[in-house]
Amino acid sequence: MRAARWLRRTALVAGALAPALTPVAAGAQTAANAGTAYGLVAPAPPGFDRAAAQRGTETLLTHLIGLDTQNPPGHELLVARYLDSLLAPLPGVETTIVEIGGGRAHFVARLRAPRPSAKPVLIMAHMDVVGADTSKWKSPPFKATVRGGYLYGRGAIDDKGMLSAAVTAFEMLARRRDRLDRDVILLGTASEEGGDVGIAWLLQRRADLVNQAEFALNEGGRVRVEGGRVSTVDIQTTEKVYYAVTCTAHGPSGHGSVPLPDNALAALARAVARIHAWRPPVRLTETTRLYFGQLATIEPDTAVRAAMRTVATASDSAAIDRAAGVLSQNPLYNAVLRTGAALTLIHGGIRENVIPSEGKATFNVRIIPGEDIVAITRAIQHAASEPEVTCALDYPPAKAPPPSPVGTALYRAMERQAKVMAPNALVIPFLSTGATDGKDLRAIGIPTYGILPMPLPLEDELRMHGDNERVPVPALGWGTEYLYRVLRDVAERGAS
Repeated sequence: MRAARWLRRTALVAGALAPALTPVAAGAQTAANAGTAYGLVAPAPPGFDRAAAQRGTETLLTHLIGLDTQNPPGHELLVARYLDSLLAPLPGVETTIVEIGGGRAHFVARLRAPRPSAKPVLIMAHMDVVGADTSKWKSPPFKATVRGGYLYGRGAIDDKGMLSAAVTAFEMLARRRDRLDRDVILLGTASEEGGDVGIAWLLQRRADLVNQAEFALNEGGRVRVEGGRVSTVDIQTTEKVYYAVTCTAHGPSGHGSVPLPDNALAALARAVARIHAWRPPVRLTETTRLYFGQLATIEPDTAVRAAMRTVATASDSAAIDRAAGVLSQNPLYNAVLRTGAALTLIHGGIRENVIPSEGKATFNVRIIPGEDIVAITRAIQHAASEPEVTCALDYPPAKAPPPSPVGTALYRAMERQAKVMAPNALVIPFLSTGATDGKDLRAIGIPTYGILPMPLPLEDELRMHGDNERVPVPALGWGTEYLYRVLRDVAERGAS
């Protein structure tokens, strides 16, 4: 299949979808005038067709959502083969499918610059998605559905939306290959949502495919929308470190007809309630201080603005704690300020008339880089305050990679192009609370920057991993243009 044939096909399919689109909430526009969505007034960059990008990204995302890659079991090979069919025929593009077995795979496409003078830039997105409870969705999660100006489907924002935008931007750059002075590597990963065959597996076995990159662009940041306009562009330069801590309660078993005072599940319930209420101390990093310092310049609430400035500049721990108390009323700010321990699993009992001798509760613990997870686990044990409940780390500690610097050509390009597309937005380095594949690249010395390029209001952002995941339709074209601009900025001679 030739690239031109693919573009014609995507245009036809997208054209069939277009009549179903209606205006998007919060002031965004329909796909037909997506070029002005979110206040975008800058002209399109050279080589970028906004209408084709909107159609192509939406069509590709529609298809990818229909490829069920919920993890487990993953089946990323479905997506890898499809992307290979689209990109392998393009001049100057080399593709590789790294098969793992059991339907799992990673995908790599490399756009070769004719005469490269700089190391490659890597752009990546994962091909697997989390599972979905179909009974809680208003439309089938693995069939893309356009409703009310939104495209619904599992993976719409995590992470097939970014993957679709990246592939479309990559294809448009391929048509300008003669202008490139560095290669562009596109990586679709497996097992990001859990498992042991993810990017770490790839780096152990086929590091040659990606380890030449000077820097990388991944998910993890945010383009946040307020009142239909982009308010901040949060570029992930570091992220919390992911752990699991399981608390196990023991007690005597017995017949349900004779209540026991030392019931294991009752002890577990008390411990879980205390850990849930536990608030770890504030841990500020350079990234966090800069983040809140810049947010303070646009915060309308006087008390919150003052708290942000205190957190950004103060050295007095009591003043910082008071300010953090104000900010922590916002769950997202609270998660950025300190380690988080979220109750995610509870197991106990075998029958309704049997008092069990054991119960377990698992906490998803995300620590600030540089913190000691062993000490955190001891603090969780202390917070539990139940002699028959033992809390333990599920797997060994790992060293957190260093933050990615803000002085690289890629970070500057992300900053510069964000300002072109959203001149009134703040561009801020960001510590993300979620784990991404970026940590593994940072660990081998590749500075990695996270961005979810589609502009999203908070309501839609919080649907990630939740029911009725969705993306505003015009956000797809905006996100594709942003990725194209950034990649062109760092990879094309004379671009800026």
